[in-house]
Amino acid sequence: MNSKIEFVLDSAALIALVSLEPGCQLVSDLVARSAISTVNLAETVNKLMQKSFTAEEVRNFLSPLELHVEDWTTDMAYASAEFCRFNKSHGLSLGDRACLTLAKRLHATAVTCDRAWRRLPHLGVRVMMFR
Repeated sequence: MNSKIEFVLDSAALIALVSLEPGCQLVSDLVARSAISTVNLAETVNKLMQKSFTAEEVRNFLSPLELHVEDWTTDMAYASAEFCRFNKSHGLSLGDRACLTLAKRLHATAVTCDRAWRRLPHLGVRVMMFR
């Protein structure tokens, strides 16, 4: 584990940064001490392309950030099952579970704007709202 990693970004955080949405400055301040899972990175690229960015534009913006990207492993896939029980009650997507799982694995704070995460029972994961 990289000892400098204090935060794990969900896709909404990275999308806010690229799109200059509210909260982007806080996300920008956290990037150097953050990680993102390959699942959340893929989700970010897909959502930005739906907003009319090209894959090349997304790559050109993200590359200089030197994001710490963590591969989604088999162990993490099974560990994410811990959060499946909250899919319906809290609307957790696969991306949400990937972010929370990585944050728990790295003993880091998950960064999101999804207010439903605040209602999650304590599962050993800290959550920070960026807006």
